[in-house]
Amino acid sequence: MIRFKLLAEHESLPAHNKGTGVWFGAGALNVDIGQNPVLLLRSPDGSVGAALCSNDAANSYKQSIDDLLKTVLEKFERKGFQPSSLESAMLGGAENSKWKWVHLQKIAKKAFANLQEGENGGLYYRTISFETKSGVVTVARKKANPNDWNPASANLSLESGTKGFSEGNAGGVVANATRFFRQESTFKALREEVIPTHLRETPDQPFLFWSAACSAGAEAYSYAMYIHRTLARAGATCPFRVYATDINQTLVEGAKSGEYKVSKSDIANFKAYFQRYGTLEGDTVVFGKEIKQFITFGTFDLKQRPRKTGFRMVVCANVFQYYDDDARMHFLENFISAVTRPGYIFVGPTRDSTLRELGLRKLAKYNVLLAE
Repeated sequence: MIRFKLLAEHESLPAHNKGTGVWFGAGALNVDIGQNPVLLLRSPDGSVGAALCSNDAANSYKQSIDDLLKTVLEKFERKGFQPSSLESAMLGGAENSKWKWVHLQKIAKKAFANLQEGENGGLYYRTISFETKSGVVTVARKKANPNDWNPASANLSLESGTKGFSEGNAGGVVANATRFFRQESTFKALREEVIPTHLRETPDQPFLFWSAACSAGAEAYSYAMYIHRTLARAGATCPFRVYATDINQTLVEGAKSGEYKVSKSDIANFKAYFQRYGTLEGDTVVFGKEIKQFITFGTFDLKQRPRKTGFRMVVCANVFQYYDDDARMHFLENFISAVTRPGYIFVGPTRDSTLRELGLRKLAKYNVLLAE
């Protein structure tokens, strides 16, 4: 039987594995599960156990967990233990990861008849030590800052924010926030203002677009598809490229694959795009080389001065709501340095005084900032 031992908040555990994977073997399995739920499995004689956990983002978590479970069951079967004989338990998962708990619970209950459920929820990061012989799971918790995943009250400084985004502490919010054809006003701006201006001012120059803090990449593909279509309808011959960056390398690497789960509403609204630029099967779209060739994905910290310049438009929909005014001004200064003139910038909430100080004009019709 698997039993849980919850340590006081000030107590900790030794060095441990972390990230996405399966930890299998006898003895103690020490794992940092962070804000994620973990599935624990144990043979009936206690000779071997396993912990599986994924910190993948929304677009790949379900497939990741399904693959990990398949892998771990194969390991047990090679040891002579069938799934029906295994002891199973779940624990962990913070408030912003409840959707992960739901999926993991669903597949675990389907696979194991008597699933035990330990402590979950709350504002905690967790590390565990699973003693396979005794079946005891020792859980250490560290109080988390709710602002890590609450954009309404984050107010992060420039110095305090980067660690959270780069290590994935705010990854759940960022990943869940991204979606296809988000921010309708920016697509209207592209069609009516930005692309016409580029074709009028510099028709022979490449049209460069920056999707900053691109998260899981759905927005980058959306802009690439829309720009490609709009330029084609205008009969334009200028090349174009979408540069998509994020500080979270895991999200960037996932975006490069071009495979996404698509919501029913997105299929209803944008099916023509998915079929034109990719392969749509059920609720999964896989984008092809035709559109991928126009997107360059990379990791980049927005605190740094942009290496690339000459962008006609920058869209940053995932960052400003987390930061205070000083940080927002710093990011805006970096975007201004990266755009050509006239250049267009879309960001989150920004004070009018900041815009005046930086010499930006707001195009209210599109909720876009103009650098002249």
